[in-house]
Amino acid sequence: MSVSPRGPADAAFAEFAAFAAAVPALPWFTAVGTPLTATVIAAAETYVVALGLAPCPVAPVGGWREAAAVTQRPDWSRDWWQAENANEQALRRQGAGRFGLEPLLAALTALTDISVGLHECAAAALAGAGLADAALAKVAAGAAAQACHQRGLALLAGDGAGRAFTAKFELFAAGRWPLGIVGGTCFVF
Repeated sequence: MSVSPRGPADAAFAEFAAFAAAVPALPWFTAVGTPLTATVIAAAETYVVALGLAPCPVAPVGGWREAAAVTQRPDWSRDWWQAENANEQALRRQGAGRFGLEPLLAALTALTDISVGLHECAAAALAGAGLADAALAKVAAGAAAQACHQRGLALLAGDGAGRAFTAKFELFAAGRWPLGIVGGTCFVF
C-alpha cells in the first residue's frame, strides 16, 4: 500500500497500512450463527454506547435466512443509522483536518480495493451453510467493507477516535456480522 506521505503522518499511515494488510486474513463470517460469547456481547454493547445511544439488549441470530429477515425489518433504528452517519462524518472531518482530504481519500480507496475480496468470504460462508444467495452475500460483504472503511477512518482520525467503529470492526474480525439495532435490540449474527 503506497499511501503514506512523508513527515509526522508516517506512523499513522503505517498503522493504517498494517490494518489494511491484515483485512484479507481475518476470519470473515466464520462464527456467524454460533452462540454469542461474553467478549462478543461486550463489543456489541461498546459499539452501541460509543455511538451515543442508550444501552440495549444484544441478541444472537441463528442463521443466514434469519439474518436476511432482520436486515429487511422495517423497525430498524433511525437513531442508530443517524449516529453511525454522524460519527463517520466527524471522523472524516478529523482525518481530513489531520492529513488533508486527498491523502485521506487515497488511503480509504486503497482499503476499498482490498475489501473487494470480502464478497468471496461471504459467498463461501453461505455455501458452507448450504445456501447460494448472491444478494445476501453482497449485503454481508458490503456491511463488512463498510466496517473496514469506518475502522480505517477511525485509525486516521487518531487520538482514540472512533471507538464505536473499532468495536464494530472487532465483531467482524471475530467472524461475526453485526446487523445493527432493529426493534430496540442490537442483533449480532
